[in-house]
Amino acid sequence: MTVATMLSLLLISVASAQDLTAQTGGRLDGWVVSDTLVAGGGPVQGAVVALLLDDETLSSALTDVDGHFSLSAPSAVDLTLRILRIGFAPTDVRVRLTDGQVTEREFVIEQVAVELQGIGVDAERSRERVRFEEMGGVTMREMMTEELKLVPGIAEADPIRAIAVLPGVVSTSDFSSSFNVRGGSADQNLILLDGVPIFSPFHLGGFFSVFSADMVERVELQSGGFSAEHGGRVSSVLGIVSDPGTGEFEVDAGISVLAARATVAGGADRLDQALGLRDTRWRVSGRRSYFDQVLRPVTDFPYHLADLQGVLETSLGDRTRLRLSGYTGEDVLDLTTIDPESFPLRINWDWGNRVFGAGLTHEFDGGRFEAKASTTKFSTGLLFPDFQDTDFRSSITQRRVATDLVLRPIPSIETRFGLSADRMAYDNLATTGGTEFAQGDGSGNLLGAFGQVSWRQPAAWLIEAGVRLDHWMPDPGQARTEVAPRLAIKRFLGGNRWAIKLAGGRYTQFLHSLRDEELPIGLDLWVLSGDRAPNVVSDQVQFGVEAFPRDGWNIALEGFYRDFDGVVTFNNGDDPNDDLDDILSGTGTSWGADLFVRRTTGEVNGWLSLSFVKAERTFPDFLSPLDPAPEITYSPIFDRRVDLDLVLGFPFWNGWSGGLRLNVGTGTPYTRPIANYALYQPRFLEDGGRAAWAGADEDDDALGGFAVLLGDRNAERYPIYHRLDVSFRKSYEKSWGTLTPHVDILNVYNQQNVLFYFFEFDRSPAQRSGISMFPLLPTIGLEIKF
Repeated sequence: MTVATMLSLLLISVASAQDLTAQTGGRLDGWVVSDTLVAGGGPVQGAVVALLLDDETLSSALTDVDGHFSLSAPSAVDLTLRILRIGFAPTDVRVRLTDGQVTEREFVIEQVAVELQGIGVDAERSRERVRFEEMGGVTMREMMTEELKLVPGIAEADPIRAIAVLPGVVSTSDFSSSFNVRGGSADQNLILLDGVPIFSPFHLGGFFSVFSADMVERVELQSGGFSAEHGGRVSSVLGIVSDPGTGEFEVDAGISVLAARATVAGGADRLDQALGLRDTRWRVSGRRSYFDQVLRPVTDFPYHLADLQGVLETSLGDRTRLRLSGYTGEDVLDLTTIDPESFPLRINWDWGNRVFGAGLTHEFDGGRFEAKASTTKFSTGLLFPDFQDTDFRSSITQRRVATDLVLRPIPSIETRFGLSADRMAYDNLATTGGTEFAQGDGSGNLLGAFGQVSWRQPAAWLIEAGVRLDHWMPDPGQARTEVAPRLAIKRFLGGNRWAIKLAGGRYTQFLHSLRDEELPIGLDLWVLSGDRAPNVVSDQVQFGVEAFPRDGWNIALEGFYRDFDGVVTFNNGDDPNDDLDDILSGTGTSWGADLFVRRTTGEVNGWLSLSFVKAERTFPDFLSPLDPAPEITYSPIFDRRVDLDLVLGFPFWNGWSGGLRLNVGTGTPYTRPIANYALYQPRFLEDGGRAAWAGADEDDDALGGFAVLLGDRNAERYPIYHRLDVSFRKSYEKSWGTLTPHVDILNVYNQQNVLFYFFEFDRSPAQRSGISMFPLLPTIGLEIKF
């Protein structure tokens, strides 16, 4: 008997013995639609719906892309269904459920002109409560578009940089958008664009992300305890959800010191009528940097970036919905047009992503079926026109098909099953002059399956049990099967105002990035598990308390422990005759706690996150002559022990609104040079066989070479990091649309946070100098909407 079967039988038996709702309750399957259906309003996604009895919430949910929801509650009593959504009038409807039956109804809500801030606060608070009540073990934090723009950014809102303000998330450098979650490596974060994996989604070697905030409806970070549905990474799941718009024609545009962008959204009434579709909605966004064009009359600026992203969503029937999503973008550094006398090394370097995904969702009585297909590729290439025998390139691709089935046999139990098949391949090469310096390529097939059972006793218990099975078939390498069980238990107390939860499970990963995370800017070089690299297995457990002590307040405290088997690093002592020993395999651990306090009401609102994490990595000492080599345990660069973020939104002078972020963190680790020493090399017959300084001229015995004596790896730490950022924006309503200028000021008091230290031992006494991160950095931008 499998683990999944045992867990399912256990939960069903518990439900049969204890769940009175299944015998004395009913279920409401409903659809929320806009009253402007003819004008393209259609189903209302993301509405908060709740069944109330005398103002006490019995159950609640969010509507999906079809406006559908399903709620369970006692029967034979008068209930109130409350519907809340930004841009719509709050709606209360009286309903009455029948014992053991499913009641189906459509609910129409009125689209109204509202004061956005007030409605946004109420609905956002309700969304937090819904996730609190509907999800068992996962730690999820969500940021909507307006919250993304609240966080001060580099010239424009950046969805990935913004999540650094969430608990458990660490960014080690101002120059990189790459992030680490609860002691995991950056490549252990699964980043999804509308459910499609995307590799290395960064411009300028990591300086900022490829996602435009104009295209984003919301960002969801699952920092721990995610369900059996998700595989492929062991640290976190970051979901970027695109906004297809309302179906009405609209244009959003903006310009900043980084790039210019334009976003167009609309519907397709004629296409709907011709094909028998309903409420087709789409949005397309383009972005490009412009310095190379502006400076063209004066000089050749060698760099530019470009993005194109789109999403389309349409109904194929009353209960069937199709969603298409895509992205393409690239960075180009072209030094071939520069005067060779001023820059003799001519290179052309480009990198970028190609992503496309399609998803079909069908709702039916008591469940839902989804089918998805996607393809994603990241590639980079470096050309030297003057050296035709030089080839530097790297790429990774992933193609996937997957299905997902949700069944609700009785109101208190939900089962979920899924199958997936992935084809992955990578190709890395560095060769010049007929010499191959680095090479690696391979492919693999990944077959995945999962099952999960959820049992809910309203206002009392929520239990989720599941298992994921992954079968990995690499080439080259041996096939491997990983079984990953997961369990989450949540106990509600105090009338659903607070809860304690426990979650644990196993997570697996079959690919790695070899980029050195200690470098602030760089590109990922991906490899697949197999003969060259191991797969990662991580066992994790977390325990927490979450509460809503009063309306508009949310408090969560969680502790966690993780171990990692199969993490990798470069083997700087590899044998050049062995193609498969360039990667070292090791282990790791991390443990800590997160505190999250959020206020969503009042003129001044925001959140405070405080995280503590201790991370370690253990690898063989590649410099040791012993066999087997002894192991070295050290703190990785992302071991920022304490990290505090305070984010506030507040009213400012003369109709301007302000945003503030204060970040304080303990220093990250580094390896300190202790001294340098003369490096000897032997001299033979012509010098009598005596030793001489390494690097000295053949006819000169003067000093010629030195080596550096290093202390223990990452045993020292940089000083405490702290930075204050602020932003200001104001909207000016015009007859044709809206103008919104914004100002972002990073590092307001010009704190010199250390990026690197340099040690000069040729002076007496030896001197230490360094390079700082961002100085005081003001930027401006303008957004246009019509």
